[in-house]
Amino acid sequence: MSDSNKDAVLEIKDIFKSFGDLEVLKGINLEVKRGEVVAVIGPSGGGKSTLLRCATTLEKVDFGKIVIGGDVLCEDIDGHCRYCDKKLEKQIRSKFGLVFQNFNLFPHFSVRRNITEALIHVHKKSKAEADIICDELLLKMDLVEKADAYPCNLSGGQQQRVSIARALATNPEIIFFDEPTSALDPELTKGVLTVIRELAEEKMTMVIVTHEMSFARDVADRIIFMDGGVIVEEGPAYELVSNPKQERTKAFLAGY
Repeated sequence: MSDSNKDAVLEIKDIFKSFGDLEVLKGINLEVKRGEVVAVIGPSGGGKSTLLRCATTLEKVDFGKIVIGGDVLCEDIDGHCRYCDKKLEKQIRSKFGLVFQNFNLFPHFSVRRNITEALIHVHKKSKAEADIICDELLLKMDLVEKADAYPCNLSGGQQQRVSIARALATNPEIIFFDEPTSALDPELTKGVLTVIRELAEEKMTMVIVTHEMSFARDVADRIIFMDGGVIVEEGPAYELVSNPKQERTKAFLAGY
């Protein structure tokens, strides 16, 4: 399965998702082009994290179509949402990285092993190759001296930078961030946002769920405002934050 839009790394078309009687996503459409940074903002419970979980195969949608890196993850066929086979799903998973708000590092692995584990066991790199990739990323994240440390010996900001290094290690086409600084104090937040800002300058394709409005305004190309399971408003980042059109967006941004 492939898709014709070569520019789009991510295409989400009319997706719906319910948990029991609670409809969380109500027909979401989103396209992210190569090199684009999209920030997703909105109140808690608005569907932002569920959207990310559906895009990264952690949840299955009820209806709709998702295309990642040109491969169709799922689409509606004969009134049902059909997912691709396990082999293609594994291939699609290798195209994205995911950074969680609570780090999700393996506590019993060193920093180096947290970064190299998937490279060796999933992507079949040799240990030498994996170590070279790891060393480059540790340098980029300013963590060279922490290679043999364990997560419990790191600050929250350092743990999150390890998570970002792990997401980058497989050279993904797109990285998803789910509120990457929500578990951090302001000082540590700054370091993590600096790393993401540098990735944006390098034209890394990213979707970032965030409550950091000034960061979203300055770093994202585009902002999506979600509430009640729908996209209420979207537009160029600076414009949407400075001059929102919808009353609901204005009310939300007035709190920042």
